[in-house]
Amino acid sequence: MIIPVKTSKQVKQFIYFIKDLYKDDPYYVYPIFHVQKKELTDLLLHQKTYKALLYMKNDQVLGRLLFTYDYSKKQDKTICYFSYFDCINNQEVASALLSYMEADMRAQKISYSEGTFSPFDPDTRRGILVKGFEQDPSIFTSYNYDYYPTLLEHYGYKKAIDTILINALVNETTRKKLNTFSKFFLRKNDVRVDSLSYKNLDRDLEDVAKILEEATNEIIYQDAPDMDLIRETATKMKPLLNPNLVKIARENKTNKPVGFCLVVPDFNQVLKKTKGKIKPLQMLYYKRKITKARGQLQYVIPTYQNSGLIGHMFKVIFDEFEELGITDFEAGTMMENNDKAINAFRKFGGEIQKIYRLYGKEISL
Repeated sequence: MIIPVKTSKQVKQFIYFIKDLYKDDPYYVYPIFHVQKKELTDLLLHQKTYKALLYMKNDQVLGRLLFTYDYSKKQDKTICYFSYFDCINNQEVASALLSYMEADMRAQKISYSEGTFSPFDPDTRRGILVKGFEQDPSIFTSYNYDYYPTLLEHYGYKKAIDTILINALVNETTRKKLNTFSKFFLRKNDVRVDSLSYKNLDRDLEDVAKILEEATNEIIYQDAPDMDLIRETATKMKPLLNPNLVKIARENKTNKPVGFCLVVPDFNQVLKKTKGKIKPLQMLYYKRKITKARGQLQYVIPTYQNSGLIGHMFKVIFDEFEELGITDFEAGTMMENNDKAINAFRKFGGEIQKIYRLYGKEISL
C-alpha cells in the first residue's frame, strides 16, 4: 500500500530504503544519510514544498517517490517534478507510486510530470541512468538499476531529453591537445584564468553570477541561478571544493569575467569507503587519495564561445590535475542538443561514457 510521508520515522524509512535495495550492488554509492535526513525533513515536514511516498508491504518498504510542483520555463506552465524514484523490480510497485502521484496532480490541475531531478539542485543527479551501469557514479550524478527505464516506460513515460556524460583522458596526448588550443586562444585574446579566492569570495561569486546570466540560453534547461542561490550553493559545497579547480576567466584590460569552470574532486570515492556515514578521520585520509575529478559546470559568455576559451581553461585545470594526482576526469553531464559544449570536449579526446534520461508524461485531467 502507498503511505504518504508525514512523520520523522517515515522520513527515516524513506532515506534508508536504499540500504536494503542496493546492499548487493557493487557500484551504488550511499549519500551522507545524516545530511540527507536533515534536508528532506525540512522539505517534507517543515516547508512542506515536496511530497514523498512509500510503498509498503508487511511493514517492509519496497519503493519510494518524491515530487513537487513548480513553474517550467521550457513548458511555460507549472508541472510536476519527481525524484527519488527507487523500487524493487516490480511493475505493480512502480505503477502504484506513479498512480498516486498522478492522482495528486489531477487534484492540483497539473497535466505533465517529468523526472528525475534532484530536489536541491536541478543540475545534479539529473535523469535515470540508461547507459553506463558498469561504472561507479561520480559525485553529483545518479545511479540506478538497469530495470528502472522499463518500469517507467511500461507506465507510459517517454523520453523528454537525454543528458550525456563525457569522459576525457588525463594523459600526455590530451595535455598536448589542450596546450595547442591554449596557445591558439592566447594569440588572439588577452585573458587570464584565476582560481577561486576565498579572501575575495563575494567578488568571485558576483562574477560567476554575471557569467551564468550572460551565458544561459535556450539550450540550458533552466534559468541561470540568482545570487542568493549561488552563494548558498557555494557555502554548502565548500567542504567538497578545491579552490584551485574552480576557475574564472577574466579579460586583463577590463577585468570583465568571461568564463567559468567548476571542477570538483570525486568525493564519491570517499563516500564509498564510509558507506554514507560521517567519519572525519577516514574522510580526511581518503580525500587525499582521490584520483578522479568531475566538471560540474562550464560556461562561456557568447562573445567568447567557439574562441577556444574552454580549451584554455581546461589546459590550466589539467596542469592542476598533475599536481593533485588526478588521473581520471568526467566533463560533466550536458544536454544532448548542446552541440557546442559536446564538440568542445570531443576535440580534446572526450568520449560519451554514460547517458541519463529525463522522462516525461502527459496525463488527462
